[in-house]
Amino acid sequence: MAAETPCSVLYNDIRSFGGLKHLEIARMLINGNSYLGSTLLEKCSSNRSYLTRYIVHRKPDQCAPSIYSDFTVTTLNLSSAICSKLGGGESAYRAIAEHYRGPAANEMMSALASYKLDSRLYANALNRIDNFDGNAVREKSTLYLMLFVATGALADPVQGVATVERFCDSKTGRHFGTTETTVGRGFMSSLEQPRTVAPNLGLLRTHADNCADMQIHPLTRNPRGTVIGSLPKTSPSITDVGADASREHLRIWLEGEHWYAQALDRPTARCSNRVQATAIS
Repeated sequence: MAAETPCSVLYNDIRSFGGLKHLEIARMLINGNSYLGSTLLEKCSSNRSYLTRYIVHRKPDQCAPSIYSDFTVTTLNLSSAICSKLGGGESAYRAIAEHYRGPAANEMMSALASYKLDSRLYANALNRIDNFDGNAVREKSTLYLMLFVATGALADPVQGVATVERFCDSKTGRHFGTTETTVGRGFMSSLEQPRTVAPNLGLLRTHADNCADMQIHPLTRNPRGTVIGSLPKTSPSITDVGADASREHLRIWLEGEHWYAQALDRPTARCSNRVQATAIS
């Protein structure tokens, strides 16, 4: 049996948990005012198999953003509809928050991983919402659901996170990111001896007890480099970081014969923070 797509996880979960039919969900998600969106909805209304095959089970490479309505508006409408199905009130919003922080989030991350999409980025975003400075259950339930909806519809955790960030910045007036830190001076060092060919590098994640994970995260040799952080917006990136890591903390790239590292938390200091990294033999 084929693995569920992020899109099918979205539709099937809201149907089972929220009590909405697939067509009802599609009408909320898809922009019926656009030519393509209105055509899709017309086909969905008259052909159930079309709805199932081409909308509910859309694969990641078929999830064009242009067919969707504004995800912030869609999420608020879905939240209201699900809340009503669950009986309304704070208990309903608490149930929504627990579901989209728990089992629904796990299903989404599993679907992302099955398509080799960055499930860690989704997990990092959940941790940010956990620590969000808005304490109301209704606020957090909206953010958990918004992350789920945007990520599932677009099959893209990067865009899912960006949707939540924009909502936090423009609607709630609160910051979704983290307190940024800098790379200390002790990090700066020179290569002990020149090399004619730069070695391949990989990072190991270490913990407070100085134990390192066995998984090696390779660094790209592409000039654009690799970004390390909890919520990076570029690719390739490494998101296997601690809960207190900055959104985009460090960039490591290869230039000529040397590897360099650059702190990304203070734009004014980026040039001065360019340092050589010691090669791993």
